[in-house]
Amino acid sequence: MSTYGYSTTKNSKTSDGLQLYWLLLGLVTLFLFWASFRVALFNGQDQAFEQSIYISILWSSLISILTIILIEKNSKWIQITLSSIIVFLLPLSYLISLISSASQYLAINMLLITLMYALFFITSQVLSQHTTVNKLLTYVITTIAYIIVFFGLFHWLGNGPLITTLVKWLGSPTISSGAYKDAVMVDSNGARLTSVFQYANTYAAYLMAFLFVAAFLIGKSRSWWSKFIHGFMLVPIILSIFLTLSRGGLVLLPVVFVLLLVFLKPYRQLMWILHLAVSGIVTIIILNPVTDLGLQLQSAFSVSQSLTGWLYILIGSAVSGGISLALEKWVSPALEKATGNLSNKKWGNFLIPVGGIVLGALLLFVLVGTSAKNILPENIQTRLENINFEQHSVLERLTFYKDAMKVVKDYPIIGAGGGAWSALYEQYQNNPYTSRQAHNFYLQYLIETGILGFVIFAAFLIYIFVQYIRGYIKVNEEKRSEHFVYFIIAASILIHSILDFNMSYAYIGVLVFICLGGMTASIESKPFKLKIKPKTLRTVYSATIGVISVVLLIVSGLFISATNSFIEAQELREVTNNYNELVAPLNKALIIRGNHPDYAIEKATLLTQVYRQSQSDEFYQEAEKTIHTAIKTDPSNKRLLMTLNSLYQSKKLDQDIFRVYEANAYRFPWDISWYEQYMHIGIQLAYNAPDSATRKTYIDTVLNSLDHINKGIKHLRTLPEGQFQGKAFEITPNVALRAGQAYYMQGQTQEAYGMIKSHLQDDLSNVINVEMMTWYLAASEKLGMNDEDHFNKLVEVDENAKDSIGRIVTKKF
Repeated sequence: MSTYGYSTTKNSKTSDGLQLYWLLLGLVTLFLFWASFRVALFNGQDQAFEQSIYISILWSSLISILTIILIEKNSKWIQITLSSIIVFLLPLSYLISLISSASQYLAINMLLITLMYALFFITSQVLSQHTTVNKLLTYVITTIAYIIVFFGLFHWLGNGPLITTLVKWLGSPTISSGAYKDAVMVDSNGARLTSVFQYANTYAAYLMAFLFVAAFLIGKSRSWWSKFIHGFMLVPIILSIFLTLSRGGLVLLPVVFVLLLVFLKPYRQLMWILHLAVSGIVTIIILNPVTDLGLQLQSAFSVSQSLTGWLYILIGSAVSGGISLALEKWVSPALEKATGNLSNKKWGNFLIPVGGIVLGALLLFVLVGTSAKNILPENIQTRLENINFEQHSVLERLTFYKDAMKVVKDYPIIGAGGGAWSALYEQYQNNPYTSRQAHNFYLQYLIETGILGFVIFAAFLIYIFVQYIRGYIKVNEEKRSEHFVYFIIAASILIHSILDFNMSYAYIGVLVFICLGGMTASIESKPFKLKIKPKTLRTVYSATIGVISVVLLIVSGLFISATNSFIEAQELREVTNNYNELVAPLNKALIIRGNHPDYAIEKATLLTQVYRQSQSDEFYQEAEKTIHTAIKTDPSNKRLLMTLNSLYQSKKLDQDIFRVYEANAYRFPWDISWYEQYMHIGIQLAYNAPDSATRKTYIDTVLNSLDHINKGIKHLRTLPEGQFQGKAFEITPNVALRAGQAYYMQGQTQEAYGMIKSHLQDDLSNVINVEMMTWYLAASEKLGMNDEDHFNKLVEVDENAKDSIGRIVTKKF
């Protein structure tokens, strides 16, 4: 690879195999454009998202095969370097973590994704060494970002169905109106702009990166129209950041801004501040009307309102672009001359950033702590006012992080495999929140690959950034600018990933690794040396990547086929009840991935239904085998366990059902529905127990479950005031009924009476409420009390109520 100051970077006029460069760049461009509109390849730990990911892995294998050909055709100057070797230690750490994976299905998916990242890293290294291609690659990445920004604004201003027709052919998810699904997401905070990501915080991180890219390219660009375009884009980007309502984005934006300023000359630092100040002021001016119009357009579309919104944005952006152009023409040369002496001092680059920190803190105080905040829309005001360490999202994230360390404690060295947080978080959570992402990329990586994998990844990042910065310091400004866009994007997203799961979007992950590869194209001065001939090393290296690419090509092709078969089975379920037609595509999917939980659940559910109708043990045994195969490699999957219990229920195997609940209760300590069913089956077995010793065992289990719930309720009262507990966790009527029944069976009639009475429900259309009323009246009769009012209500819905009560009263427990 080349280094700053070296002349080994190929020029487009002298490159061998130039056509291969254009072909490779074209494929990468198509991939990035396609991937961004497939929910940015979100790895949602769910079957619904995996088809896009498998297709992207197939893309990467084809791209890497072309990369190998390009390396071989340019063997005289494309060198094998240290980073191009150690990048493959990242997927290796995921491969090792398969040994102790919490979910083999999720772990394999993450292994494939990490291999894809490594291959794009190598491809980027190769492309970034070519002067013209490197420049075009940065243009491609930036242009796609600008398209995504306007795609989001089209949805904000009600034009979603129109603009989505242009990208629908890419397989973008849509809603009935034709708009991109959740491009504007509505949650408890109101409408939030998410564009292609369907998640506002990751979109904010993406916007933050390209805000700084645009600011940088204004100064780097030579033509007036290019400067104008980048200046023009500042307003839509800043506007979009506000519309995401992302507090994390607003908090980290000044941090990243100050960090990046350090790498610029003082005059360029001042120009960044001026460009962003001008575009920021313009954005504030149009923010209220554009916000209000967008909120109205989410409810009902109006052509006039939409056009008005676009006029605000386009005129504001044009004004900002024009002023940026003027600043570059007249102010920039003057500032460069005025700060010439400061630029020559070692501490010169730090003076303005330090002042920027003070200015940023002052601006934040003005917007949050004074009446100046009233210039902002009400929804944005509310979000800014809630920026503190005592509000829910901060407290909840801190809880995630503490719970994550509990997982690390149990899986310290090689981790629990890809997707481990999603598979295990319910077992380790402090309170009953729902979050299949740890909201911290680094902690999630530590959970998945353990200390070994995390150290490798940290060393990889540190090596690249340290070497890049050391090389950056040594060279002139022109050389610095060649790969600085990559540094901006990688640094911005990786810093923001401290607070969120940006890297769970494979598109973001690919983008980061492309940028890391682009950075290394300018930092490695010497080829990686071993005691073997360079030609031999190159052959072994190319062959290794070739094998990996072919394996990925085959595996991804098979997985795509399995996913398509599963989708076919789901579609057939809507139009036919024919068992043979339904099971054929499921069998095809399971032949490829026999332990895939969704495939197994779908087939086992079908087999259970057929068994209930036919009572043929052949279907029962096949369903049991299918589920057990999946559970073996995914033991914490609740849906698999519940499907198994549904199968057992079809044979009334109460003891088997009880064992499933008992053996896995520790995995779901905050799932109240789990404990309701656990206590219910325990009571059924106690009621029908053959002897008192067996009955006592089941009764103790039920009362221990009640004790567990009471302890949990007590613990939840200790949560900080600003933190929500998450899902309900309380003594429900069902829990109270089972506990009351347990008390009654062991002779504690008064306790049974008190427990059930406190949770009696008047709505007797519910079976549980009828059963509760029956046991309440039985306990009342046993205590010598008479409740005619409740008895009469019960008789209205159950004419055999008296007999039911009598059986309970006379039964010997």
